[in-house]
Amino acid sequence: MDYRKLLRFPQNHEYNFHLAHAGWLAVAAMPLLLGVATAFAVAPGNASLDVQVETVTQSLALPRFEMPASSGTRYWRADTISRGDTLSGVMQRMGVSASEAMGFIKQSRVGQGLLRLPAGETLHIQTDDAGELFAVRYLKDDQNGEKNLINIRKTASGEWAVNADAIEAVAIDTPSSIRVLKSFASSAASSGLPKDVRAQLDEIFSDQIDLDSLQRGDEVNLVYQTLYYDGETIGAGRVLAAEVKRGNRTWHAYYAAHDDESGSYYDSNGQPLQKGFDARPVDNARVSSGFGYRRHPVLGGLRLHQGIDYAAPSGTPIRAAADGTVANAGTESGYGNVVRLRHNNRYETVYAHMSRFGNYRSGQTVKAGDIIGYVGSTGRSTGAHLHFEVRVGGTPVDPTVNAVPAPRLTASALSAFRKANVALNQQIDVVASAPNTITLARLD
Repeated sequence: MDYRKLLRFPQNHEYNFHLAHAGWLAVAAMPLLLGVATAFAVAPGNASLDVQVETVTQSLALPRFEMPASSGTRYWRADTISRGDTLSGVMQRMGVSASEAMGFIKQSRVGQGLLRLPAGETLHIQTDDAGELFAVRYLKDDQNGEKNLINIRKTASGEWAVNADAIEAVAIDTPSSIRVLKSFASSAASSGLPKDVRAQLDEIFSDQIDLDSLQRGDEVNLVYQTLYYDGETIGAGRVLAAEVKRGNRTWHAYYAAHDDESGSYYDSNGQPLQKGFDARPVDNARVSSGFGYRRHPVLGGLRLHQGIDYAAPSGTPIRAAADGTVANAGTESGYGNVVRLRHNNRYETVYAHMSRFGNYRSGQTVKAGDIIGYVGSTGRSTGAHLHFEVRVGGTPVDPTVNAVPAPRLTASALSAFRKANVALNQQIDVVASAPNTITLARLD
């Protein structure tokens, strides 16, 4: 055997492999070489392109925009004064132009008085879509248990004047249904139920159920009065009927008037819902002026009476309506000589226009029936009487409903009571069957 051939075999293979490998590399490189050649073939050399650039500017006609002419329609708007608000800022927030707002403040004496409108009060204005101001309305606190409706209008000559005409307010029955989601307070607020109506409900059912105990799915259905003047809401009146549903239990309340100035709440059987306080502030005295919105006896305008007046001769003893502590005994501008009693952490009673005080001073405790003063006519008063208030959490409520013991209904009064409740129950049934929280209004 020729071993030299065997020795040459791997060398030949390696040589052949290199040749084959070089061949494949040459084949793979051909497209690149051809591409380069092609590139050089089409390249224009060193010649530069002369590109012409032209800028064209043309004015385009935009569509013409014109502000729509004022329709002349007037609107009533309302807003609540917040701490730090200015009168001009509140008016502009409601759509009044800055020039109109400043003109009203500078030209009107009443406008300057409005600069002191306290936080929490509501300002009503009448304006149009051009921002012109036509009227302003608000309740002025006389610091004597009354708030008088001030109605200011722009005259034909552009001057501002207080309207002294007698105000005829229209009371409309307003059914409302509150479906509790988280709490009664939050659900009532979100449904738009007025604050003083919520306070009334708390007191009406205070001896039956705590409304704060209501849970998701519970209901409060009611009919209350809404007062309107000149097509706009002035405020809320009395609750006429209400029902509270918690779980499988239901409580009812209906208002029955005893006379033009007082009344009480009863259940569906005509039984009193509340026993009232332990003593009357003035023995054997009649209520000469009731609680709520009433016509002013002198000016003829509308006033919000935040208590009741007992007609009695000067010097008649005034008694504490319930056990409590004297929060204050002194003189206040509108109330004159006044005593304020605190009863637990919930109630406060106010006794105003006293001729003189009893033997109690601030911080002392009193018992129901104790003499704390005597009837008089001090402060802003037109004659001897006791102005008596009951406040719950600072909100005035009707003393004849919450403080004065409710009398039993006579047979004839019970018959009239049941007859009146038929229509009220129909309104409650309608609003209670509505799919969502809703408030309706009915004008007879």
